[in-house]
Amino acid sequence: MFGGRFSSSIGPVGIDFGTHGVKMLQLRDQGGQLHVVGASRIEVPLIAVSAEGAAPAASQPKSETASPVPQADIELLGDQIRAAFSAGGFTGRKCIVSVARQDVCVQSIRLPKMPDEELRQSAVWEASQRFGFDRTAMEVDFIRTEATLASGENREEVILIAASHDSIHARLEPLLWAGLRPLAVDTGFAALARTFSQQARREGDRSLVRAVVEIGTSGTTVLILRGDQIAFCKPITISGVNFNQAVAEHLRIDLKAASELRAARIAEVASSRSTSGPEADVATDRAVYEAVRPLMGELIKEVTLCLRYYGVTFRGHPPERIILTGGDGLEPRLAETMAKTCNLPVSFDEPTPLLSSLIGEIQATLNRTPGPAASWAVATGLALRGLGSRRQRTQAIPAEAGLRGAA
Repeated sequence: MFGGRFSSSIGPVGIDFGTHGVKMLQLRDQGGQLHVVGASRIEVPLIAVSAEGAAPAASQPKSETASPVPQADIELLGDQIRAAFSAGGFTGRKCIVSVARQDVCVQSIRLPKMPDEELRQSAVWEASQRFGFDRTAMEVDFIRTEATLASGENREEVILIAASHDSIHARLEPLLWAGLRPLAVDTGFAALARTFSQQARREGDRSLVRAVVEIGTSGTTVLILRGDQIAFCKPITISGVNFNQAVAEHLRIDLKAASELRAARIAEVASSRSTSGPEADVATDRAVYEAVRPLMGELIKEVTLCLRYYGVTFRGHPPERIILTGGDGLEPRLAETMAKTCNLPVSFDEPTPLLSSLIGEIQATLNRTPGPAASWAVATGLALRGLGSRRQRTQAIPAEAGLRGAA
């Protein structure tokens, strides 16, 4: 009776474990508009997971005797999370947590068509073989891509997702120590899909196809979304760290200085929404561009291959644009070079700029510079999960289950 523009609901806290820290975000849906309830950021290195939490080649199974994360590290991070949570203005203690990028194994495979339960059993066996996990020490999920394969082929393409119990527990235990209540464990790429699908959640939106290229400190993820459905996902090893290393070597400066130089350039691009480099120091800008240009070329080549694979595997509508996101997605000149090479328009956000509309409220809550809006894309997607019944009426992203049972 009193719904519509007067209704309001608050979702769980999205907790994004990144390479250099933890981002926490909680959103309110008020009359169809999203607003920030609470936000916090902890800038500490990510807790290292034991060897069993890594992802070696399939020919190198993990050690059965690997030591767990030290309890002291868990308690230290848990105390920091508790303090940040108390200061961040959050409501309740329910949260959705992401598994760190380096802890998740993702691969597209083709399997015979079968019911969900049989496919899940097959996925566990495939993950064990392909990723070198002990079948009893991992969580496995899958996404049916609905790719159109060759006529008469009784197979389908699925995205296989796996993470070790150790890596999942390394993210959950500090939260439990802090007194929070994790409702689910999710993948960063599923959160990204949720962030960039807020205006494409109806069945009729399946013809709306976008490519999302998320560039972070530890790696890159290429997604292709059909409406709110993940049709393609591929991790790429090129990362912000690689860009920093290239600048450090080219300019003969230390890695920290190179990282700060790139961060300043990205911040200027974010504030101006320009794809060109900063104009304050043309010589430095040119030197940095020369340092990162080979990596940009490699990254764009990988994106082009992903688009080509999608075009061959999926019939129908090709991606209509590329969305750049992630903390390193605003590298100057990257967007214009990618647009020219891929022959597609490239943007930093959706036509309805969700992230840029929230970043002012995030900054006000943090009371300090939050970094580029795109660096909050994963935290936003986590915070959107389970937010209000009206946002749950349409079909959920297949990875909505996250890594089932982990939390």
